[in-house]
Formats: sequence, C-alpha cells, structure tokens
Amino acid sequence: MKILFTLESFFPTHRAGTEVYVLNLCNYFKAKGHDVSVLITSSEGLKDYSYEGIPIHVFDIPKHAIAEELNGLMPPRGIEAFKVKLLELQPDLIHFHSFGRAINSYHLKEAKALGIRTVFTPHLGGTFCINGDMRLYGRENCNGEVIESRCLSCNLTQKGYSVGLSKVLGRVIKEATHFNPIKNKLPAAFSQAKHRFSELKRTDKYADVIFSIAPWIQKAFEANGIAKAKLIPQGISPVFFKAFHKTQFDPKLIKFIFIGRTHSSKGLHILRDAWNALSNPNAELHIITNPSGGEQTYYDDHKQWAQSKTNIIWNEALKQEEVASYLNGMDVLILPSISNEVAPLVILEAATRKIPVIASDYVAMKDLIQHDIDGLLFKNEDVDDLKNQIQKLIQAPKLIEKYSKAIKRAHSMWEISEMVQEEYSKL
Repeated sequence: MKILFTLESFFPTHRAGTEVYVLNLCNYFKAKGHDVSVLITSSEGLKDYSYEGIPIHVFDIPKHAIAEELNGLMPPRGIEAFKVKLLELQPDLIHFHSFGRAINSYHLKEAKALGIRTVFTPHLGGTFCINGDMRLYGRENCNGEVIESRCLSCNLTQKGYSVGLSKVLGRVIKEATHFNPIKNKLPAAFSQAKHRFSELKRTDKYADVIFSIAPWIQKAFEANGIAKAKLIPQGISPVFFKAFHKTQFDPKLIKFIFIGRTHSSKGLHILRDAWNALSNPNAELHIITNPSGGEQTYYDDHKQWAQSKTNIIWNEALKQEEVASYLNGMDVLILPSISNEVAPLVILEAATRKIPVIASDYVAMKDLIQHDIDGLLFKNEDVDDLKNQIQKLIQAPKLIEKYSKAIKRAHSMWEISEMVQEEYSKL
C-alpha cells in the first residue's frame, strides 16, 4: 500500500508530539513493507528531502496567512500546490494529522475527490475550540461541542469582555454571520466559530476513518454528532519499553521531574511559584525542556531561576533514549499544563517506570489520572493547590509507592500502529 502521512511540519525543523507520533507510524508501516512518505508545508522555499530514510515531500504556502483563510471564508492558499503533489505521488491512502492554518478539511475534501482513501487523527484541542485551550470562559473544562454563539462568547471573554456582555455579543455575532444581506461584509474573525463547525462537518463527510487518541476527544466528536470516530489508545515510542533498571526509591530525597517545552501553556511558571513556596523542600526538581518559539523571555527567565537553585537540575535537548534513561532515576512527574494538551505522551512514558504524576485537572489529564489512586490532580493554574500536592508527597512518601502500584500499563506505538493498520485494511 502507498501511504502518505500529511501534517504542517516535520523533523528535523519541528519536533513535538504530533511529529513523534507520525514518525512512529512511518517506521512501523515501512517495516511492514509499505511505501511510506510524508507531505508537509513550507513558507520558506524548503525542498523535498529525506529523514531517517523516509521521503518528505513539501508544498509551498504563502508566508503570511490572511484573515479570510484563517476563518474559513476561503480555502487555504497553497491548496493547488497540494493537489499537484497528490497527483504526482498518487497515494492509495492519505492520513491527515491535525488541521491548522495551512492544511485543513478543504484539503481532506480535495483528496477524497481524487479517489484517495482518507484518514484523520486530531492532536490539538483546536479541532473543537477556537481558543485552542478547551477552557469554557477560562473557568472550567469544555465538552468540545461547537455551539457557535457559546464559542464566540467564550472567545470574547478571553479578549477581556465580561462574561455577561460576551454572551449577548456572541448571540448577536452568530446571527449576523448567518444573515445573508450582511454576512459577507462582517470582519472575517466573526466567522471563526462558524468555520470550526463547518470544519467538523466536512471532516465527517470526507474522512473515511477518524481516530480519537483520547476519551475526551471521542466524547467531543460524539457531542458534535460525528459517529464515525473511533477511540484508540495513545501510544509511545518503543524506546521506553526497552530493558531498563529503575533506581531504588529513597524517601529521604524525592526526585520530581518536569518534562515539556518552556512555553507558558505548559505551566512551568505555576510550578516555579509552587516550588518556591515549599516550606521544607526535602526534594529535587529535575527539568527536561526545550525552548519554544515566540517565548524566549519566558525561557530565559525560567532557566535563570532554575540555575539559581541548588535543588533544581536543568536539562535541554535530550533525545528520547536519554529521556527514557533519565526517568529511571525519577520518582514523581509534575505536569502543570494550563492548556494545549490532548493525551500527554510524557504521562504514558512515565507510566512505563510506574512513576506517578501530579497534574492539573485540565481535561486531557483527567483522562489519564485518577486522583489519589494512581496520582494527584490540582486545580488548573492554582499555585497553592499544586504546592499542597507536592508537599503531601514529601510528607507522606509512602503514597508514591501506593500510586505507583495502581498505574496501568502504557501502550507502545507498535501496538497502536497495528490497530491503525487494521482500520486501513478495511478501506
């Protein structure tokens, strides 16, 4: 089978959870003898190249997006170049991973029109949420149902309007975008919730298979009336399942670890303030991170903070094998993410070492952690609550061993790839 995976960016220029997921799928299907390649976008004139023996094809998009394409009033520019690539590559099946500015359901529709089998796996909350954070009015987790007036209201509160006024304006804007005499004269941004709804409907119509990699994603698809979505587990790289030796737990010096990009959405500032507030830090904090584009000051500030503390160890740019080895000596993972998580790989990677997690009660984490059974949850963005959960384990280290015993086995990406292959074969 000739399989084409498509997403907006790929290794080596961009490396995050989605890229890792696709790379693992590529390696599996390549090992099974399939013809595998990847299609990405570039606004910098990047040419086709190869990564770890995988052909990476590139199509050009304009450097700067315009409001009309961002809000669905027109297909993304570059879609003609996308069609040219599909005609050149002639894949039997194309597997889309997340939709964004450069690749979305318009491309899915075009692939389907060419007779190509189509598959879609979302990796971002933006599939359902115009803010991208799945936080209803910034106060609670959202169920992901796209209700245009509610989405617009929620977006307005993020811009500083009161909830009451936002709800009124949301209803007015929604009606205006559906009123023929004026809808084409309104600011493009008014159509972003309408665009999100249309994206889901096109996805439902033109995707042969939709995969949900977390229960909350499956529930969100169901809330939007999309019945063809199939729930499969999230999977992690086989490297974490290789033979390893876990360091013996020492309750006199508990080793906490944060793994993630140095980006405000990952909540490192919440962890910093909580760590600073600990009354008796009989513990170490280890950080494994990478800088994140657009937040250089945030990165610099937190690196300087970490280096000023004797009980914090800062690590950068570790390879997966190095992360797996590092986890052997850790006791508790701290994941204080505020938003932009789907099914955090790092929780599952820690699970291979039976490492319990302290995480925010964001929707993606609540899928993976049972509070006070196999880990702890704290109220999203609540520094005091996070501090209390850390202190709880420092004062009662036996809880770490209790939670560790309750952690369920994680799935390898090889297992997940077998599930994906089974669905492919049905097409």
